[in-house]
Amino acid sequence: MTVLGLMLVTETVFAHTAPDDLAARCVAKVDQTIDRCESAAADETTECLQQIRRLLADGQEQAARRVAADCIDSATERAEKCAKYIKRLCNACIDELVNLGATQLARRVNQVCEDAISDIRLILQREKNTIQNAFDS
Repeated sequence: MTVLGLMLVTETVFAHTAPDDLAARCVAKVDQTIDRCESAAADETTECLQQIRRLLADGQEQAARRVAADCIDSATERAEKCAKYIKRLCNACIDELVNLGATQLARRVNQVCEDAISDIRLILQREKNTIQNAFDS
């Protein structure tokens, strides 16, 4: 997402500045982002597995391993982008909550954000494991 896109999203999130509402909107946006990232990971993993299995069935193990490596690189890049987006969104939300004097809510949102980053890491690890396990079949 571009900086302009992030600005538009955060402006929308901050449209209602009641701290409880702001925190809820921030958490909802983080949850939506995780859902999109997880969906993209599932789609990419499925596509990669199809390519790898096709190549293995044709006896092209080296080509299959190159596809697997490319898929893992792509998954890692996507996960990093998701994590960076979540961090930027969370930082903006937390800053705004602190500015509103809602430090307890800011701490809660921060915890949600930390959990979201952990979820992104787990999604990436599952994707890597699934791709690598294609060679064990």
